[in-house]
Amino acid sequence: MIYIIGKSVRRMDIEYANNKVEKVLTDAKQLVKKVGSDTAKAIIKRKNQLEAFSQIGELMRSGIDNPHLLENNLYGCIGWSVSGNLRFILDIGLEKDEKYSQEMYLKEKITVKGVMDYHGGKDEWIIS
Repeated sequence: MIYIIGKSVRRMDIEYANNKVEKVLTDAKQLVKKVGSDTAKAIIKRKNQLEAFSQIGELMRSGIDNPHLLENNLYGCIGWSVSGNLRFILDIGLEKDEKYSQEMYLKEKITVKGVMDYHGGKDEWIIS
């Protein structure tokens, strides 16, 4: 929680899918080594933006670089443009049998699964 002039501002609870994802995404040197400096800057920017939201709905309504709900093997996730074909993959915690609904927009917890390219029929994880 952040305090601004006597008021508290709730921030979304952000977790990482595993220690490897957390380590790469929270260590700028490792991130640059893994993806290069331009892509690392874009990922850090995206991560900072994510930290500013308090609910999933805020992220989706922001429209910043096209956050969108995913289907098939990434059902229950949001794809968020990083650069070119790379997408930040965010798990919103839905099970396969749950439908996307308005209630999911009120969730205050999200899991960063990593960064991937799912275009052209491939599922290539860059960070996972």
